[in-house]
Amino acid sequence: MTTSAILLFILFVVVIWGGLVVSSIWLARSDDEFTGELGNAPGTDDESLSHRVHH
Repeated sequence: MTTSAILLFILFVVVIWGGLVVSSIWLARSDDEFTGELGNAPGTDDESLSHRVHH
């Protein structure tokens, strides 16, 4: 392999794995109540949803 091929390989490995690490950290730190499609819409909290399932 040439030097440029090795450098590009290292660059793209850092980009791919770095993106995975950063997105995993961001996902672990985000609060479930304020993310996603519904966010903090009325009736989407744990208590309301668990009440609907049991009745």
